Amino acid sequence: MSMLFQLRVMTAVLRQARLAAVISTLLAAAALLLASLAQPGLLAMLLALASLLAAGVQAYYAARVGFDAALLEAMQACHPDAAPGVIDDVLQKLGLREASATSRGWQARWQGMRRLMRWQLFAVGAQAVLLLAALLSRWVAW
Repeated sequence: MSMLFQLRVMTAVLRQARLAAVISTLLAAAALLLASLAQPGLLAMLLALASLLAAGVQAYYAARVGFDAALLEAMQACHPDAAPGVIDDVLQKLGLREASATSRGWQARWQGMRRLMRWQLFAVGAQAVLLLAALLSRWVAW
């Protein structure tokens, strides 16, 4: 399998995380709406705020996943058959990576990118569970 094809596949996988970011935004809007209701109850308010905190965590991971996808797109455009050291060199020159850091191969990079995406999806799941708990606590309190 060519390196260009691998770059394109991993970019496509990472781009799927955009849907999770959209869902997170909708969940955050619902949590804000719940928190702004008149007297939502202390438990519902705390759970809604925890859901918003999970949205912030998701946003962090979404930014990291999006950055990785953009790096892979840049590799496809400029150096489709290059070694991953090219990414390290560019990041070091821009001050985004320490010069003393060891270079990783593609397999380690793919694993790291998938890990970031899993954490993003976990944060969206936690956000949804917390919002559901907030809604249920409000409903039970009525």
